[in-house]
Amino acid sequence: MERSLMRVMHGVVSAVVTYLLVGWGTAFAGDRPVAEECMRCHDVRTYEYELSYSVHAKDKDGKKISCDQCHTPHFNPVTSYYARDEYYDKKIFKPEDFDRRAMQKNVQQSVPAKKCQVCHEDLSKDARGKKISEIGRLSHDAFLGKNGSTRKNCAGCHRNVAHLPEFDRDLLINAEFAKNLADHPMVKALKEGN
Repeated sequence: MERSLMRVMHGVVSAVVTYLLVGWGTAFAGDRPVAEECMRCHDVRTYEYELSYSVHAKDKDGKKISCDQCHTPHFNPVTSYYARDEYYDKKIFKPEDFDRRAMQKNVQQSVPAKKCQVCHEDLSKDARGKKISEIGRLSHDAFLGKNGSTRKNCAGCHRNVAHLPEFDRDLLINAEFAKNLADHPMVKALKEGN
């Protein structure tokens, strides 16, 4: 009796795990564009707009970047279920409720280095093939464990390379990115909520 109960429990657990894995896989492997899948829960218009003016607007092959090339898709069965319904999507996931400053650190830590290294394979050179600065070399060596170590991932040092929140636009390092964003007519439309 005990053995058959264990088999039933094992079967139930296996079925639930399989259901969740298949659900996660189909959520991101359908024929809908990745950004459209992300928009089920996230209003990504602002992020797509920022990305289009960043140095990361296109990948190494010159193709438009999609969300999953940098971010790891995540799946929560409860929120995913409710996000499928536009009514709940607009009632539960309101972009104005998100505090980008509070979320920034968590999001930066969740971008895996291996996603960056698909395009940035040689960490001794920049994206144009030029040698990086000595500080950059030492930092990358620490990241690779060659001269000490660091717990930072790429986004720990390379902030705002694809998205640029309002509160970081006045930083000198972001000046060119901020100017490109400010010069675009969509800025006014987004600020007015259109």
